[in-house]
Amino acid sequence: KHGKAWLFAAIAAGVIVVAAIAVAGIVVYNNNQAENSPEAQVQGTIDTFVAALTQGDLATLRTSTCGSLAEYYQGISDQDFAEVHQVAVTQQNIPVVGGVDAVQITGDTAIAQVKAHTAANPGEQSWRTFNLEKVDGTWKICDPR
Repeated sequence: KHGKAWLFAAIAAGVIVVAAIAVAGIVVYNNNQAENSPEAQVQGTIDTFVAALTQGDLATLRTSTCGSLAEYYQGISDQDFAEVHQVAVTQQNIPVVGGVDAVQITGDTAIAQVKAHTAANPGEQSWRTFNLEKVDGTWKICDPR
């Protein structure tokens, strides 16, 4: 009796371990799928853009934008941008953006809606729209067309 009980317990423990590994694998797979989804990529692009605005990272702004917005960042000198950024920091006008509320993707274009405020007016939340375009496989922030 004791030999069969140990065998049954070992088999049951093995089944539980295999089931736990399978569940963990499914969770990791689903998380990776969610992180690589177009919506997650759009969120990541917005996060990168906003962080670059906040930090005054002109190089990232130049690579993460397209259209006339990219033309602006390409055309402004590092010194002029540093001055504009310093004024925005002093006046606390750089937007503080929350998570993406809604994303509409149509082919290589996307529109994302976020709630934002400035440090100068943290109580004044407003909805902002980001227009994005997929350029060479990478989402970029663009001016609306």
